[in-house]
Amino acid sequence: MKTNRALEAARAREDREKCRDWLIPHMSDGKPKLHTKDGYRDLARQEFSFSSAAFNDAWIWAVEDTGRQDWYESRGRNEEA
Repeated sequence: MKTNRALEAARAREDREKCRDWLIPHMSDGKPKLHTKDGYRDLARQEFSFSSAAFNDAWIWAVEDTGRQDWYESRGRNEEA
């Protein structure tokens, strides 16, 4: 039987994986970054719930998994000043 802490850790991992899986299609195949990181977080929150920490970790995972280090830049293409 899992403890509450183990269950919370498993849920947090699932949230990170769900966010990463949601982000990867947006980053794949050379697609342009259309929003800021916060903009993508807001879009994802329209579909499912997660913590900001889960999204931040998933962002790093997705950037590394897709090789899109350019997505570490702060602004999206349509939101440049």
